[in-house]
Amino acid sequence: MVKKAKRPLTMRISLNALEHLGMNLYSNIPSVLSEIVANSWDGDAENVNVTLDKASQTITIEDDGIGMSRDDVIDHFLTVGFRRRSEIGDHTPIKKRLPMGRKGIGKLSSFSIAKVVEVYTVKDGEKTAFRMDREVIRAKIAADDDEVYEPVELAWPKGFGGSTRIVLSGLSRQLTEMTVAGLKRRVSRRFAIIGTKFDFRAFVDTEEISPADRGYQSALEYLWVYGDQADTVKLATNLSRKADNRTAALKAAAKKAGIQLTGWIGTVAQPRQLQDEEGDNLNRIAIFMRGKMAQEDILDEFGQKEIYADYLIGELHCDALDDDTQDDIATSSRQSIKQDDPRFLVLRELVLSELRYIASRWSDWRREDGAKQAANVPEVSDWLGALQGSTKKKAERWIGRLNVIRSENETDKKELLKASILAFESYRRKEQLEKLEEIGDESVADVLAIFKDIDDLELSYYGQIVQLRVGVIKALQDKLKKDEKELVLRDYIFDHLWLLDTSWERARGTEHVETTVNNFLAADTKKLPKAEKKNRIDIGYRTSSGKHVIVELKRASVAVPLDTLTKQIRKYRDGARKILDKTTFKDWPIEIVCVLGKPPPEYATATGPQGVQKSLAAVDARIVFYDELLTNAQQAYADYLEAHVKIDKLWGVFKAIDDFAPPTE
Repeated sequence: MVKKAKRPLTMRISLNALEHLGMNLYSNIPSVLSEIVANSWDGDAENVNVTLDKASQTITIEDDGIGMSRDDVIDHFLTVGFRRRSEIGDHTPIKKRLPMGRKGIGKLSSFSIAKVVEVYTVKDGEKTAFRMDREVIRAKIAADDDEVYEPVELAWPKGFGGSTRIVLSGLSRQLTEMTVAGLKRRVSRRFAIIGTKFDFRAFVDTEEISPADRGYQSALEYLWVYGDQADTVKLATNLSRKADNRTAALKAAAKKAGIQLTGWIGTVAQPRQLQDEEGDNLNRIAIFMRGKMAQEDILDEFGQKEIYADYLIGELHCDALDDDTQDDIATSSRQSIKQDDPRFLVLRELVLSELRYIASRWSDWRREDGAKQAANVPEVSDWLGALQGSTKKKAERWIGRLNVIRSENETDKKELLKASILAFESYRRKEQLEKLEEIGDESVADVLAIFKDIDDLELSYYGQIVQLRVGVIKALQDKLKKDEKELVLRDYIFDHLWLLDTSWERARGTEHVETTVNNFLAADTKKLPKAEKKNRIDIGYRTSSGKHVIVELKRASVAVPLDTLTKQIRKYRDGARKILDKTTFKDWPIEIVCVLGKPPPEYATATGPQGVQKSLAAVDARIVFYDELLTNAQQAYADYLEAHVKIDKLWGVFKAIDDFAPPTE
């Protein structure tokens, strides 16, 4: 019997396909592996395993599908642009699956990351093995060599009992940083048909991939579902509310549009939860067709600028986009959908309508849940309980707004809560003021009560300012060791004039004048003898309310003689006055504050402390010592707070907010 001659293995390259795709179909390993896994689905495989060999820098993919005969390899696999569905059928032969492949160009994706691709496949006992080299193929294309490439045939590997094995080598990216968990996560996010439910199991280094590997379901706070999404709901273990089933609401609009939409859209509690371990941004809505991701994100298409959009993530499935009777909707890159296709435009309008609904519900729910969180502070709950009827409802909605403002810092949230309560009290006060015209002369008591509310509100505002200042002072005291005082105070003193005098506040609108005077002081400092420069830390100028302030900081270890100090001060004062006389602030007095660590030597002479202070007062100056500076400032505010807490109605509420520690997750 004459043995039938083998057909030579040849790859027929469609220039039309190469024109659109070349061999740079994808740029990352998970995308390429997804194409190969999709081929295993189309090949009726029940199991597919991806093995990473970091030692040899190879990736091996094996499945137990129907495999390929030699004719299948030549006519289907090696024919780029082979139209699978039209020539074989719209369902797989055994499991009757809807195939994912369409144009027969996904096989080129392997060359995006690998220089060499080896294929081993068997069908009905017929074994075929060959190697393809990317650079040789490119050389054939460049030479226009009859558009034919002949792969190198290989021997069948010992011990391989599966149906198809593909080995990728000469990788363009090292596998060193790629982990099994990371690859499972990325492959899982690209398929909705992996698992026993679909009789299609996928593994990475024998570790099975599951929907839970996507890793973001447990971060969902709110969830809107379309169709049966029981698996997603089960994995969303941290929902603040029951999933909102929108299937019925969407059914009529979807039917009218001629499509069927399933899947889910959710929001997380904090935007940071949408950054995964590999640094990928998960703030996106992916579109799936036939169980495979067709477009990673369509969220950008909607131009949503509202805050809620930063919290969004979703997976939407629409098989109607991949209808065999219509043109392919995928772009030539195979990584997105044609934006001008009528089917996509219909989908876009449908999704946009849902996003508008979600935006409204998200804001309402976040406010309501924010009010509940705020009420966890007993004093805030008491404050709310003291309000009546619609006023209470307005207050709950108002303080709940902090949960809509993007802030991930717990301290910021506490400040926002306090600000929200103050703002509401202001709002309530304005409601009362609007009724002033309705109050007659006989209702003097009511008028006085209104202004008492105003006084109380202003008291609370100032109490919070004082509390913040005490915090600054305490922080400085904790940090200031003797040799650090000068450097730290230098950074604070000019921006916090109240450290020198609690009655001073920074005057605004005088920045140009301050710059001019400070330039003069800096120039004068350069002229000082070396010894005097060494003794000085800094000198600077600020405007206070109705006053010019020059601050001279001396080193804590130096005792500057009175004559030297007076001479310097007089020069600063006279020079600054010449500049200031040319401004609209010329009538403001000048005060010079000398911040010292040690008193002048004259303190221990007949001149004494009073004599030193008197001499300095003659040149508009006075001394403040480092130690007493903080002590005096703290004491002044501490005395104020001691009296303040007794009369401020909101003090206890704010103190409780500061002290409140939310339950750990």
